[in-house]
Formats: sequence, C-alpha cells, structure tokens
Amino acid sequence: MFQDNPLLAQLKQQLHSQTPRAEGVVKGTEKGFGFLEVDAQKSYFIPPPQMKKVMHGDRIVAVIHSEKERESAEPESLVEPFLTRFVGKVQKKDDRLAIVPDHPLLKDAIPCRAARGVEHDFKQGDWAVAEMRRHPLKGDRGFYAELTQFITFSDDHFVPWWVTLARHNLEKEAPDGVATEMLDEGLTRRDLTTLDFVTIDSASTEDMDDALYAESTADGKLLLTVAIADPTAWIAEGSKLDNAAKVRAFTNYLPGFNIPMLPRELSDDLCSLRANEVRPVLACRMTLAADGTIEDNIEFFAATIESKAKLAYDDVSDWLEGRGSWQPDSEAIAQQITLLKDVCQRRSEWRQTHALVFKDRPDYRFFSRRKRRSAGYRRGTASHCQPHCRRVDDRRQHLCRPRSARQARLRRL
Repeated sequence: MFQDNPLLAQLKQQLHSQTPRAEGVVKGTEKGFGFLEVDAQKSYFIPPPQMKKVMHGDRIVAVIHSEKERESAEPESLVEPFLTRFVGKVQKKDDRLAIVPDHPLLKDAIPCRAARGVEHDFKQGDWAVAEMRRHPLKGDRGFYAELTQFITFSDDHFVPWWVTLARHNLEKEAPDGVATEMLDEGLTRRDLTTLDFVTIDSASTEDMDDALYAESTADGKLLLTVAIADPTAWIAEGSKLDNAAKVRAFTNYLPGFNIPMLPRELSDDLCSLRANEVRPVLACRMTLAADGTIEDNIEFFAATIESKAKLAYDDVSDWLEGRGSWQPDSEAIAQQITLLKDVCQRRSEWRQTHALVFKDRPDYRFFSRRKRRSAGYRRGTASHCQPHCRRVDDRRQHLCRPRSARQARLRRL
C-alpha cells in the first residue's frame, strides 16, 4: 500500500534533508568509544555500538543526534576507508583466520582468508599483507579482508624490517642482473687516479658511493673535489637494470643491512669506490675561501679515480681527537684527513653565520646477542658519536647539492 507512495517518499526525503549531518575522520580510543573529528575545534562522540561500524581513521558522513544537550554521531556512509592495503599479524583458531592490523589503535582482529594464488599455509603469529574487501558502511555485515602476501614467520628476528618494507611495498632482496663490461659512452674522462682520494664511511659499508680529495692553494684557499660513483658507465639507458633502478629509486638502509637499488655486484663492487681500484665517477670541484665561502668557479666533469684508502668514522674521529691506536696508512692519507677537517671547520663557521644549523646528535647502532645475518649485530642499543668525520661527510653533501642544483638551473636541465 505504502511501497510506491510518492507522498511518503517525499516525506522521507524531507526528513532526511532536515537531519543534521557531518563529515569527518573517526578517532578511536582504547575504551571502545570514539569521536568524529570534523575540524580542529569540533568533534562528536561515537558510542561503542556505533564504533563497530567503523574503524579508527575512516572518513565518514554521520547523522548527528542530540539528546539531553549531548550530541553524538551515528555513522551513515563511508567517504574513504582508513585501511585498504595493510600489514598485520595473523590469528588462527579452529582453522579460521583473522588478522590484527599493525597499528596502535586497531586492536580488533579482522576475519580474513588467503586470496587466490597465495599458496602459503598461514599459521598463528605469521605476518602478512592484507587488503580490505568488506566494510559495514558499504552494506556488508562486518569487516573482512584477504591475505595477499606472506611476509614472514613470528620468530623471524628481522620482523620489524620485513614488516616496514612490506608496509611500503618495497623489495626485500637486491635486484637481479649482471653487468659484464663498461659501456662506451663517448665521454672524455679526466684521469685523477694519481690524486689521494679517500672514502669515509662506517666500517661495514661496502657500497662506497663518494670519495673526497682536498688540497691547499698558495693564497690560503682550499680546493675540494668530490667524486660520486657513476653507475651509468655500466648500465645502458632503458635496460632492465635501468628500469629496475627507476622503480626502486634508492637503496634502503636498515639496521644491520641494506636493500640496494642495484645488484650487489654493482653497488658493492664494480660501482663501489673501493680502495686501490680504478672507478668511473662524476666529479665536482670547488674552491673554499678562508671564511668558508664557496667561490663561483665550480666545475662538474666526468673522471676516473683510484681511492687510496677506505676510512671508518670511528677510526678517523679517534685519530683527530688523539685517542686510540689507529693510524693512517701513509702521510698522504693523514694530510687528507687534516685538510678535510679544515674544510669542515671553514664550512661550519660559515653556516653558523649564514644558515640554519641543527645541533649535533649521536648515531645509534642496534645490537643483538642472537645470530643475525649481519656480523656484530647484538641486542641492546649503544650510542656512537663521530663528530669530526661525520661533519666532513655532512658538509660534503651541503656543498654539492646546492651547487649541482645551481648548475642545472643555469643549463635549464
């Protein structure tokens, strides 16, 4: 009788349009209730029964009810879900799977199943990537997800790193591919192999991508040459390796190990500026005045170098501070360290006057007694400061980046 009554439909539409509504983001709490945050000044209470329809972070439209001068929100429609693709820990009971998202305010397990094509037999405690398939505000009974990728087992000591990589959809392994010989690029490379270039990195670093050489001039200025490893000498544009590097964009550094942008044969060997090995580089040469100012005669060019020493932060810092037993292998290396310290001091003084300078902070290294893939990885934390040589490396970056940007702007690159 009333099913297709136009007057009744009109009345419903009128009541619907007159009911106050608000759009905002759900903020959950550990006590079961939540809030709909409309803006910085306004929020509405969401009772626990209504919170079962939503989860923390959802953007929704809600009906606003007023009772005894107290306003509350009733979720009505979903604008944007907080969870789409996420990582979490699997629960298994009576052969039924659920997943708890890896988020401090998402404690409820979401029923799930393995997606088609995922062959792993999920167990209690496994870590997985999941995708939401159902949501109460989409007309579904409840939340439901599919497990689309197995990450690792619960007893894997590298869980934090694998989960972080999976959350951001990053690779866990180095890319495949090999390079057999250098390309004939038709470049004229300056031969700088006789200069005493050095690298300064952590003792365990294998992918040395920059080397430094400094010399003083008769008028008290310093001439600094920064050599950056040039993998394009090995990788053809548009090749499989080139496309893989475009996708990855950078090397991911994690406590104890890294996931390189390039195959390790390249990143840790052929393109690494290893001591006593000739390597192709892109070089930047600049002049520092006595007050630390960079003069305008900046020069970029292709070159070949041969690093004369692989230096470690701790060793260099201790030597500069007169501590420990480590000594440079030669007087030439000792002179380079001293000159690079002078570069650092001049630029530090210039930055104190002309730029915003952040306070020095310690670096932290993780330790674990359990066996790790990387040597010397032991439980606990220890702070390691390398003030002098760290500053040398930092100043190198501060010097090169704006100068290369300036050259690119001038050449309209």
